[in-house]
Amino acid sequence: MTSPEANRTGAERKAIIEAAIQALEQGEVMLTPREAARAIGCGERWLRDGANHRGFPHHRFGKFLRFSLQDCREIREIHRAMARPSALAKARRRKATTRKSTGSGPATPASVRLKPVA
Repeated sequence: MTSPEANRTGAERKAIIEAAIQALEQGEVMLTPREAARAIGCGERWLRDGANHRGFPHHRFGKFLRFSLQDCREIREIHRAMARPSALAKARRRKATTRKSTGSGPATPASVRLKPVA
């Protein structure tokens, strides 16, 4: 059993290669890790580690790591998390709502009275 690649003539192979080159030239922009990190808003090292070890979408051309715009969108979507207020922010809100307002505004140096030290 032979593969279909073996049966192609030189002219057919050349036409296939030319079509592939044209398709690539019309396709997406490929970003370096530094450019992709700036586009995503993260660190370059975090992005490289994610591509190498955590399965982030990416493309490899030999030893070169590249990211398409679609890869960047997917990485941002994967790591988008709903913001939750921290316990400290919740405590500040509770404290701020229970504090009574004096209505006098901020103290000025002329209105501040110091107690004498005994």
